[in-house]
Amino acid sequence: MTHKIYNHDTDVDVVHKYNSIELKGWINQLQYIDKEIDKLLNLYAQSIPENELPERVLLLFSKRKEANQQLYETVLKYSNIYSKAMECEDIQCDMAYLGEYERLRKSYQYHLTRYQKLKDNLYDGALQDY
Repeated sequence: MTHKIYNHDTDVDVVHKYNSIELKGWINQLQYIDKEIDKLLNLYAQSIPENELPERVLLLFSKRKEANQQLYETVLKYSNIYSKAMECEDIQCDMAYLGEYERLRKSYQYHLTRYQKLKDNLYDGALQDY
């Protein structure tokens, strides 16, 4: 007869582990967006006469790329700090980490929404130029 070994993590420990995994996913997605912006602009330039991007498009994507880089650096730094959340010994400590995580999650979601709208506008513009 074999005995199963159960891991008795608390709910908060499970949340911290899940959040750590999610932070890594955000980091990967933000790295991807940085590369994707360059590729999108290159494709768009190739789709229009004289391969010259409108100044407005360049400015919008430049700002979005800068915002992406700032968020990337913030999430990366917080991800490294978040590993200490497992060491919390009281609820106030846990809540401080979870509160900051939630604030970052909202910033990340807002950033993705803005980026997706910008990308949609680029596609719409490129398709109109055909």
